[in-house]
Amino acid sequence: MRARVSCALSGRPASPEPAAAPFGKRDWARGALALFLFAAGCLEVPKPKPASDVDVRDVAASTMVLESACSPTGIELCFDAYDNNCNGIIDEGCGLETGVLQFTIAWQEPAVDVDLRVTGPDGSNARRGEPNEAGLVKDRDCPGGDNGCHGQNVENVYLAEGAPRPGRYRVAVRLEDLRGQKPPIRVRLSARIGQRQFTSVLVLEERSDERTLEFSL
Repeated sequence: MRARVSCALSGRPASPEPAAAPFGKRDWARGALALFLFAAGCLEVPKPKPASDVDVRDVAASTMVLESACSPTGIELCFDAYDNNCNGIIDEGCGLETGVLQFTIAWQEPAVDVDLRVTGPDGSNARRGEPNEAGLVKDRDCPGGDNGCHGQNVENVYLAEGAPRPGRYRVAVRLEDLRGQKPPIRVRLSARIGQRQFTSVLVLEERSDERTLEFSL
């Protein structure tokens, strides 16, 4: 008798087949090939991960509540450090650079100086003008007339080249100078890490007040 084969993954049981005449050598070879091809079709081959599917681990935040679920609020608004249309890109179409990693802050008070510092696995801070050793670039440093701010207090760090390096990353938001403004200062922080997003509203109470977000890749 010939054995019956069923495909467990598809849930389709094999139907009984009528008896056949004895096989010759060529018939056996053809039957073995057909059985191999049938069994191969039953195997579920995992799809490769997309390039932007970054494995994020050990997320830790100090004195902030992180939101990881995006709720669409309409069309994308500029310079609010928020993904309003939930398409995975923060402030797209607003002149900000983006990448597989992107970290953005925004605040309202025009004179107040808030600093975004992103450190890669090698311990170097992202800087303006050129990538650091981890490929991170800071594309604007606000406030300031010659820093690409154009009257909007937004700072943005992104991965400009290559794949994200494995290791520990640190994102710090620090109130550098109130410049006569009364606290508290509310700052929106959003982070894009591969296909995941995190956002939080930070309340900075005094000069040198700092909030941090850390994660591993």
